[in-house]
Amino acid sequence: MFGNTLRFEVGPDWQVHVATESWLVATLLVAALLLAILLASVICYYVTRSIMLLIVGRLARKEGRKWLIAAERHRVFHRLAPLVPAAIVYASAPLLSGLTFPIIPALGHPLAILAACYMVYTLVRAALALRDSIDERYSHFPSASERPIKSFLQIATIVVYLVALIAVVSLLLERSPVYLLTGLSAVTALLIIIFRDSLLGFVASIQLAAYDMLRVGDWIEVPGYVADGIVVDIALNTIKVRNFDNTIVMLPSQLLLTNSVKNWRGMIASGGRRLRHAIHFDVDTIRFPDDALLARLRASFERPLAISDDERRTNLGLYRLYLGEYFREHPAVRRDMPLVIRHVQSTAPVVALEICVFIDEIRWERYESLQSDMLDHAYGVVPLFGLRCWQRERERASSAAS
Repeated sequence: MFGNTLRFEVGPDWQVHVATESWLVATLLVAALLLAILLASVICYYVTRSIMLLIVGRLARKEGRKWLIAAERHRVFHRLAPLVPAAIVYASAPLLSGLTFPIIPALGHPLAILAACYMVYTLVRAALALRDSIDERYSHFPSASERPIKSFLQIATIVVYLVALIAVVSLLLERSPVYLLTGLSAVTALLIIIFRDSLLGFVASIQLAAYDMLRVGDWIEVPGYVADGIVVDIALNTIKVRNFDNTIVMLPSQLLLTNSVKNWRGMIASGGRRLRHAIHFDVDTIRFPDDALLARLRASFERPLAISDDERRTNLGLYRLYLGEYFREHPAVRRDMPLVIRHVQSTAPVVALEICVFIDEIRWERYESLQSDMLDHAYGVVPLFGLRCWQRERERASSAAS
């Protein structure tokens, strides 16, 4: 019924060839072979996937296997399962070359190449899922904010893509990867230009991590770049900063190495934030106190100023002495940090008194409230000492009168 019988011929390379002159036999043979390859691939895929997930699920239940749980959550092993059917197709491709059916033998070699390329693609997808699982697991470590690894994972991603690209091109051209790498040296300069920002960002990320210059959660200020807020992400090429008005600023990583950056981490770690403010006084109001002024000061304050009999202080000196005692007794002022009230140089024809103390509150709203209350008190008691704060309008009026 089938005409000539089915013949098996052994070639000089000991490869078995199937020969027949019946189109029906050949068609059935090809269909059976393709169906067998398809069924074997599907069955092996589900069997391998089930066994792999079962083993991984049992191992993940054990103590200290959180990294395995993260890998399972990101479907690393799900993405590895297609390697088995791809390997079956790759191994079965030479069987198609042994057929004498038209066109089909010519598909054996391209099918093997496509199966190999698919295996490379599967490995890349699994590697990217593994990268995400590593990032997730590392984010739970206490040192994650101090030593972010996102930039290193991005470098690893670039390396994975480059290796996959070289492997796929080698398979399509049927050349050794060494051959491509040898030719790649000729375009190294072009690659450096293309990946210039990535290379600079990578070097900057290493330096930032090595010297602990920046962490996620740090409050930084970058003059000239409208960046004044909290670092929310450190990537390979960019650093994301959320300003206090909820705007987002993206800064190049190398910018933090070439520009001046103020990091408020030390202030937050110490728990004390500085209050620094200068009060300007009219020179004409500074004098030695008379008995009436001293009596008024004694009546105004419950606790008298600690003035010895041999001290001759001006009313500004008494005011400075009072501020020192006021801030030392204030419950929000840190006594283990510097407290300085001093004269500073001023460009205007006035006397400037600078207050420099540290408050034990680093939260912005509470700090501003405490600072305002303290400065309100400092300005409020100025008239009691017979002093007058300097104002530009008064200076203009005096100049006009003269």
